[in-house]
Amino acid sequence: MAQAPRAVRWARVLLVLTLLAPLAAFVAVAGIKIGIWDWTVGYSLLAMRVGLAFAALGAVAALGGAIIALGDRRAWPFAVVGLIAGVATSTVYGLHIGSHGLPDSGPMLLADVTTNPGEPPVFAGALADRRTVAGAPTLTSGAFGSCEASTAPTQVAPSVAAYALQQAGFEVLGAGVGRADGTRTGFWFGFQHDAVIRIRPGQTDVRVSARQARPDGGEACRLLQTIVSNLQAP
Repeated sequence: MAQAPRAVRWARVLLVLTLLAPLAAFVAVAGIKIGIWDWTVGYSLLAMRVGLAFAALGAVAALGGAIIALGDRRAWPFAVVGLIAGVATSTVYGLHIGSHGLPDSGPMLLADVTTNPGEPPVFAGALADRRTVAGAPTLTSGAFGSCEASTAPTQVAPSVAAYALQQAGFEVLGAGVGRADGTRTGFWFGFQHDAVIRIRPGQTDVRVSARQARPDGGEACRLLQTIVSNLQAP
């Protein structure tokens, strides 16, 4: 059996290198899904350290494959697939780092936002217990992130508050006199945000806090704004 030309063999090797980053991300997510490791290993180590290094290597490999293909058309199929994989992977990592930053780029502050920083709603009951069991960092009064969301100037029914949480993708844990709360779990890495709605005469306040101290790219704020919008929907 004739051996493949050297250019084709090199193009195959470079193609494999462009696929290492997606493979690392897949392994990271799969390990979290089946409980082999937590987000500190799956996200911070495998996806954002190992995967990022592989993404940089893959970008170089994709360029190398294209250069090789210029000298031998038989290498083009491998070069094209490598370019697609390299560009797609680099784009995904670039967009993610642009919005979230690197995991080790600074102190890991807990994303915590509310419509009422002066008198924020507090987590209590089963939700507070879950945060404690999960090892969520202690919330510090006055350390709220910036988020454009206003207190709802009305007293909503607990059922309305629960519905607002559900529509924002939260699992409702409790809804009763004066409050409703719930948890939202992200699909890929299982990152969680907790929300509490406090209901008082003429005023309804909302608070959303992440459980993991990591850059969340403004997700807590977007969830808060969605809940407030749901509360004010006709």
